[in-house]
Amino acid sequence: MQKRILLIAFLVLGIVLVCGCTTPQTPAPVSPVTAQPTTLSTDIPATPVTPGAVSPDITFKPQGQSPAPGVVTEQTTRIQTDNPYLEYLNIRKNSYDSRIPNCIMQNAFPAIANDPYYGINQVNPKLSTLTQDQYDQFLWKYTEDKSENSLLKTLAECRGVEGNPEWNFVEIRVILVPTNVKPSDYTITEVVRSKGNIIAQFSTTRTLVLDDKIALTSYVPVKADEMDLFDTVGLTYTRQ
Repeated sequence: MQKRILLIAFLVLGIVLVCGCTTPQTPAPVSPVTAQPTTLSTDIPATPVTPGAVSPDITFKPQGQSPAPGVVTEQTTRIQTDNPYLEYLNIRKNSYDSRIPNCIMQNAFPAIANDPYYGINQVNPKLSTLTQDQYDQFLWKYTEDKSENSLLKTLAECRGVEGNPEWNFVEIRVILVPTNVKPSDYTITEVVRSKGNIIAQFSTTRTLVLDDKIALTSYVPVKADEMDLFDTVGLTYTRQ
């Protein structure tokens, strides 16, 4: 009986193998993989900046301070291309070797020395200029050797007279080289400043000819105790 059952089982198995009932399964098709290009984001996050840090490629320039109200800090004359070229400017304080007593100044320049409103310390500062000839005449008449380094003469009317206020001079020398093509009249103004403020302006009109140098020399009488208040001199030009 058992032999018959085994025989039947072998027969069934043989039939199955012959008929191909058990077929191997076909593997599923594999889809080709297409490589995708890598895209970098253009939105790069900014690098955080540490407060107070400065990039080495950036230069900071300090901003200029505004001038104080009422104080002139720039020349007011419009710059012209044919303004003369300033070749030389020299300011020499105390041009005379020693202080000059008030009595001698009253004799030499009475309109200046006797003016109670003359000086830098006035509410409205007031100064005047002397020409080279006037200054030379002073040296000739009131000094022993007619020079800046000689002694002052002793005037009979000044003996025993109070010497204050004492005086001296500021010498201003200027050399200009005209650049205007055609001869023209120019008003040349010397602008005197003290502590940034304009305290006096001295003007003269000259005919300027191309490349024909012009020299200007003037002397400003100043009280000795105000000499340090005389700071700078600037120049402006106005063509007529």
